Amino acid sequence: MNFFDRILWPLEWGVANIMVLWHQLFEWLGADPAGGLAWGLAIVGLTVTIRLLLIPLFVRQIKASRAMQVIAPELRAIQDKYKGKKDQASREAMSRETMELYAKHKTNPFASCLPILIQAPIFFALFRVLNTRLEGPDRAIGLFSDELRAQAAEASIFGAKLSEAFNDAGSSGSAKIVAGGVLIAVVAARFLPPPPPTRKKIPASALEG
Repeated sequence: MNFFDRILWPLEWGVANIMVLWHQLFEWLGADPAGGLAWGLAIVGLTVTIRLLLIPLFVRQIKASRAMQVIAPELRAIQDKYKGKKDQASREAMSRETMELYAKHKTNPFASCLPILIQAPIFFALFRVLNTRLEGPDRAIGLFSDELRAQAAEASIFGAKLSEAFNDAGSSGSAKIVAGGVLIAVVAARFLPPPPPTRKKIPASALEG
C-alpha cells in the first residue's frame, strides 16, 4: 500500500460501509440484493448520507458568505486606503487590518470553500471503491466482503454491469450511460450548492458591490 492509498483507505472504508448498509436496507425493503437497482440506490443513499453529515459545514459556509457580504464595505475601505502603496510597511499594515477585520467578524475568505475541499476526497474515495474494489483478489474492505463485491460486480442496470461501467475503458455504450447516470446522481446530491445567504441585515453598500 503506497502513501496515497494509506491516505484514502479510511475514506474508502467509510464509503464502502455506508454503501453496504444502504444496500442492506433496500434488500430488507424487498429489492433483489443481487440486482442493479439495489446497488444503484445504495450509491445514491451514500451520497445523501454524506450530504447530511456535511450539513454543519454548509451552515458554516452560508454564515461565512453572509459575513463576507457584511464586511465588504469595510474591506473595500481598507483596500482603498492602501491603494497604490507598494512599500512593505503599507502592505503589512493592510494585511494586518484585513486580518483584524476578519477576526472581529469571526470569518475568513476560505471558510466558504471548506465543504468542497472536504467533499472532493470523499468523492474520489467513492470512485475508487467502484473502480478498483469490485473485482480482483484481496480487495474486500470493511463490510464490503468478497461475496458482496462479486455480487455488486455482476449487478446490472439497464443491461450494463456495474463492473463494466466503472472498470472497463472500452465498455459498451450502455455501460457508459449507466456510469454517467450514477456519477451525475452522485454529483447532484453531493455538490448541489446550499441556499444563498439571506440579505437580512446586510448593508446596502455591500449588496451593490
